[in-house]
Amino acid sequence: MPELERYIRATHRPARKQPCTKFFYLNSIDEMTMMPNDRRPVSEERPGERRKIAVILTCFNRKQKTLDCLDTVLSQSMSGNVKIDFFITDDGSQDGTSEALLLKYPDIHLLQGDGSLFWNGGMRLAWAEALKGKHDFFLWLNDDTFLYPDTLQRMLDTHYECMAGTGKAGIVVGSTHDETGQTSYGGELQKSGLRRLTLVKIEPNEKVQECDTFNGNCVLISRGAADVLGNLDAGFIHAMGDTDYGLRAKQAGVPMWVMPFYAGRCVNDNHVSGSFTDRSLPLTVRLQKILAPKGLPLRPWLIVCRRHTGYLWPVYWIWPYLKIFLTSAYLKERKIIEP
Repeated sequence: MPELERYIRATHRPARKQPCTKFFYLNSIDEMTMMPNDRRPVSEERPGERRKIAVILTCFNRKQKTLDCLDTVLSQSMSGNVKIDFFITDDGSQDGTSEALLLKYPDIHLLQGDGSLFWNGGMRLAWAEALKGKHDFFLWLNDDTFLYPDTLQRMLDTHYECMAGTGKAGIVVGSTHDETGQTSYGGELQKSGLRRLTLVKIEPNEKVQECDTFNGNCVLISRGAADVLGNLDAGFIHAMGDTDYGLRAKQAGVPMWVMPFYAGRCVNDNHVSGSFTDRSLPLTVRLQKILAPKGLPLRPWLIVCRRHTGYLWPVYWIWPYLKIFLTSAYLKERKIIEP
């Protein structure tokens, strides 16, 4: 499926809620010029306002992907007066990522890590530097996410339209698809009140949808939301920091909107095979993987469970580790019984 078809492809799943009073998606420049003034996107109604956007990334040994990612940001079709600044953490890359970034983009703010920051730590470091400035928005972006040319404009339009309807500055989530056209990352809903950490992906369609939390691959955070929520929590290493941020936003009453259609392409790298959920692996290997920074380390998982699951947090916390023992023992028993 060509990338343009992926871009306009949207499911017909009904929206959970409609947080905005209106949203207009433009298919062409001609359609924009033909629209009455009172129906133009809110961002088009601020011709003299200069908006400053800080793009936040962290990277590690993905030089070409990182360069390609930045190229898609700088190729955005924007209306009005917009200034984009990059704040990037290179967490100890050995493939020449820093040198290539500074050679091609000498004006970026480049911070260095030692290889121990991972996603959450790297994003925290870059965002802390960006928060010192006077930016109107902060765009979280994975270095393997490649945006469509009008994504940033559509994210801004979504925010201004929804803010006009709710009276609150918030967070806009961009959905991504993989190479097959399936949704890879984006907004998420909690499955139920008793399964608060079982999250279901939201399929983007032609409407704005509310979410309970999100993946941090492509997220536009307003200054107002950042002032309420602050930076990512330092208690996280790699995963869960973005999920926690979304759940904190929900608790604080900061609105989160999944924008219509896809924002870009990003391959889903959360595979069962080879992970701690892979029941074919030996018990010791599965335990090593779940306790590793990219798994469910004890303390970060404890923070999520205590903060977001109520009085039953001990059950939520112990269950993933207990499940590994139970499933590994069950499979071992089956192998003994079977001839």
